[in-house]
Amino acid sequence: FICYYCLLNVEYVIIILSFFGGACMEYVALYRKYRPRVLDEIYGQKYIVDIVKNSILNNRIFHAYLFSGPRGTGKTTIAKLIAKIVNCSDLNGYDPCDSCSSCKLFNEKSNPDIIEIDAASNNGVDEIRSIREKVVLMPSISKYKVYIIDEVHMLSVSAFNALLKTLEEPPKHVIFILATTELDKVPETIVSRCQCYDFKRINIDDIVLCLKNICDKEKIKADDDVLKLIGQYCNGGMRDSIGLLDKLASYSNDITKSLFYDVVGLVSDEVIFDIYSNIVNKNISNVFDNVEKMVNSGKSIDLIVEQLLILLRNISVSGVDEISNDVFCKVLNGLSGIAYDLKFSVNELLCFEIGILKIVNSFDDGEIISREIISDDGIASDSENKLISKDKSEEDEQMVDKKAVDFSIVINNAFALADKNLKIDVMKKWNGFNDYVHNKEFSSLVSYFLDSTVQVVGEKDVIISVCYASVVENAYQNIAKLELLFNLVMGKFYNLAFVLEDEWKELKDKYISDMKSGKTYKYIEQNVEKDDIIDDEPNDLLDVVMTAKDVFGNDIVEIK
Repeated sequence: FICYYCLLNVEYVIIILSFFGGACMEYVALYRKYRPRVLDEIYGQKYIVDIVKNSILNNRIFHAYLFSGPRGTGKTTIAKLIAKIVNCSDLNGYDPCDSCSSCKLFNEKSNPDIIEIDAASNNGVDEIRSIREKVVLMPSISKYKVYIIDEVHMLSVSAFNALLKTLEEPPKHVIFILATTELDKVPETIVSRCQCYDFKRINIDDIVLCLKNICDKEKIKADDDVLKLIGQYCNGGMRDSIGLLDKLASYSNDITKSLFYDVVGLVSDEVIFDIYSNIVNKNISNVFDNVEKMVNSGKSIDLIVEQLLILLRNISVSGVDEISNDVFCKVLNGLSGIAYDLKFSVNELLCFEIGILKIVNSFDDGEIISREIISDDGIASDSENKLISKDKSEEDEQMVDKKAVDFSIVINNAFALADKNLKIDVMKKWNGFNDYVHNKEFSSLVSYFLDSTVQVVGEKDVIISVCYASVVENAYQNIAKLELLFNLVMGKFYNLAFVLEDEWKELKDKYISDMKSGKTYKYIEQNVEKDDIIDDEPNDLLDVVMTAKDVFGNDIVEIK
């Protein structure tokens, strides 16, 4: 019956569907709904607005403008307002009338004389040549034909060259307004032919004022603290701030700090300060446990590190922190390094934990936080890919930070427990480094091994020779990651020592000389004095030859 009724009353069905369809399509994003309609509604770019106002009042309209600055700061908005104002036939000072044919068509986004071009998708020379052919044509209904080219830095070199002549001497009825977020990519020849305006990030107070105005009109409840957080999170971008307000309001009309933190994935200031306090007090287990819980709940490590850096910036400005400048700088530099490394890491939690350990191990109070990376079977599993802090009593059994290691001891220990079979085993697994060539975490480190030579392998220590001093220096700066990669490939923990080829020859000759003169190398712990390295005991020459061959293989031909 209902279907039969609807067939007989098709027009009613159409009306009903149109009503619901119109209701669904009625909502307009807040950043579009509240886009400024006059110059006085623009926030945060006062000096640019004042210049534009005076130019209009004094009839000093330039033929080409170049707007540069961060996204969402008003570049395109002011460009459109200039296009609307210069074409208004009944201008009230610098305010358009909104009633003339040009203004009406502009409001309907159908003014044929205002042409918006996205250079990101129309960056070829053919598109610019098309503009050159059309600029000679007079405007259809307006006084000026205005070309707004957004993201102009995306134009190709050929396109810029094609635009250059037209930009230099356009017809009197044409105005070009170029906008870019990357001014350094715009050729100087283009820049020099435009009147340039540098848009700044919008002041947080201006953003809060604008958002409050929107909240009042949209019946959204949000206090100033939340609005300030929105502005800070969006880094001074008005469009992004309004967009985030819209997103939060879609969840609830009562926007709280808690809602803000949950939606954007940030952590409260109190929690961030607690993480910072645990770092400087070396409560590593607390840092790792808290961060892991936050990651499991959906928080981003990138944002946690960014919040920590912002906290340190605020502490630096206020000067209220009680820790030493040395510790503060080490934490700041360490977190900056973590933020950089996270861009290339496939295991962000591991990358963060390694970075935190490096920070704590750099503190100059003699206490080293040890770490355990390889699981019981010798391979780091994904489920246990976590750094574990140990009590100081266990330090002798764990790998310590390389800043506290004397590499001469690593070299000594490699000689002391050298085993030809261990070296053969290492060389059999050497091709395993090729598996990490395309691994984001380790790809930059693979070349350290593929371009080097293993010389001596002991029970726990390896000597590797390389050709260039810069490689040695960089290797020691990345020694923790290099050892981790080496351990993953070999399935066993080793300390590494990198030496130059020439240095290796001297080490080898000295070792043979020591063996010949009756000196033997013994394994030592890191805290043992260097004087205890060598024992003076006589050795038979045959024993020396056999020992040398066990260490180096058959590359030792003769011992004099």
